[in-house]
Amino acid sequence: MKAQKIMILKVKNILIAALLLVGFGCDEFLDVNVDEDKPSASTPNYLLNPVTGLMAINCYEQGETTAYFAQQIATLSGFSAVKDRWDYRSVTRVGLFRRHFHDVASNANNLILTAKAEESENYEGIGHTMMVLTTQTATDLFGDMPYTEALKGNPSPPYDEQQLIYEGMLAEIDEAIELLTIRDESDRSIKPEEDYLYGGDLDAWLGLAYGIKARLLLHLTPNINQNFQAVIDAVEAAQATWVDPEYQYIESPSPWFMNPWGPSRARPDWDYVPNILGTSAPTPYLVDVVMGYDRENDSIRDPRQPLLMTPNPDHGYLVVRTSEGKDALAENEFYPNLFGSYMTRDDSPQYFMTEEELHFIKAEAAFQSGDKATALAAYQAGIRRHMARVGVEQSDIDTFMAGDMVAQDAASLELSHIMMQKWLALYLQAEAWVDMRRYQYDPKVYVGLTRPENLASFWSDDDDTEWIQRLAYDNQTEEIYNKPELERLGAYQNPDWLKVPLWWTGQ
Repeated sequence: MKAQKIMILKVKNILIAALLLVGFGCDEFLDVNVDEDKPSASTPNYLLNPVTGLMAINCYEQGETTAYFAQQIATLSGFSAVKDRWDYRSVTRVGLFRRHFHDVASNANNLILTAKAEESENYEGIGHTMMVLTTQTATDLFGDMPYTEALKGNPSPPYDEQQLIYEGMLAEIDEAIELLTIRDESDRSIKPEEDYLYGGDLDAWLGLAYGIKARLLLHLTPNINQNFQAVIDAVEAAQATWVDPEYQYIESPSPWFMNPWGPSRARPDWDYVPNILGTSAPTPYLVDVVMGYDRENDSIRDPRQPLLMTPNPDHGYLVVRTSEGKDALAENEFYPNLFGSYMTRDDSPQYFMTEEELHFIKAEAAFQSGDKATALAAYQAGIRRHMARVGVEQSDIDTFMAGDMVAQDAASLELSHIMMQKWLALYLQAEAWVDMRRYQYDPKVYVGLTRPENLASFWSDDDDTEWIQRLAYDNQTEEIYNKPELERLGAYQNPDWLKVPLWWTGQ
């Protein structure tokens, strides 16, 4: 009965999403911006599920792109222009730019406007929460982008600096928190089937809003400011009512109902990027460095390893370095199978954020503030929570936590302990790449990390400080509608734009 109920809800969601999105061509994505003077054609209860469903797709595509930059996985060929060589020159579409503006933000904006019109603060607060989440993930991929003039009907909105975008997001998430706290009985009620993420639980939505605020504030540290206590306060407020925002998928013959990370490689939408896990492998940084695999003795030290990947019976845990590809004599099936983990089943949930991320946010902020005791407790809590999510048995968790791969006391705790475990806990999630860029791939923070060898020609062979910092803008829209803005930024057909650090790096 539960599966049937979920199936019915999903069908409703899909039909609603289809009605909302029909008629938008690939050359018109900026034309879908909502005119504030135009009356809405729907009510907020019909808009919420499409927003969260589209955000789940967005989170998947973000992770599918950035997991290769973060060196969690690598292609077996070593020849992918973007994933291996950091080269967007031959790419004809960067769908993540469209995913934010056309799919999530435009519908979240409509959710906000319709909720405001009927004075439903609950829906309005949820709308602002989702708007900040999609904006945060987009600007942390691209940097400067349309913001203050976006979604207002202008087909060529100017680009705003990322600092202004962050100031706006922090103000908006505070507004969301205030609205979610009101609980006005006159608000339109949220039925469970109208909120596929939380079933109308406003406390859970409030926890997510505080979690997003904590993430935003953390991004400003340590390079823009050192307000570590504000980060910790936001984490603790989130933890008070936290429920993981998991977009649930189910086993189904229909691609609409399956997680695109799964082995069926579900692709229900024309712009859906199929995963290439079947032709990818774990990196030595994931297996040998972070999880400490003893290759010489074929000894697993981290019990998450066999749960994140299934080894080949004859060849074990073969790995591939980014941009180098597999051994010429090795077949694809010699490498571990990356399907079947908590992230990569057809019925795996898609996470917007996790409890363990909150623990690691607190651990980093506390460590940077000098409070190593608090940092240690949060760091260890983050590891435990992630191990439980992956499926590690409690006895194995306890054994691992008492071992030499985990810092045992505050005096021995280093920032690298926190950040490398957080990197692992953010497996296949875009936030892992955000952290690496905030610390500029520092080998003191990400111990053992090395830059790929075989990059595109515009990357210096001699300068190991050159790392990919951002994604290219969608040339199928921006070179048509916003060429002057690209030229102003220095991003127009300029591959060196990928090397420019984002604002929150302080560079």
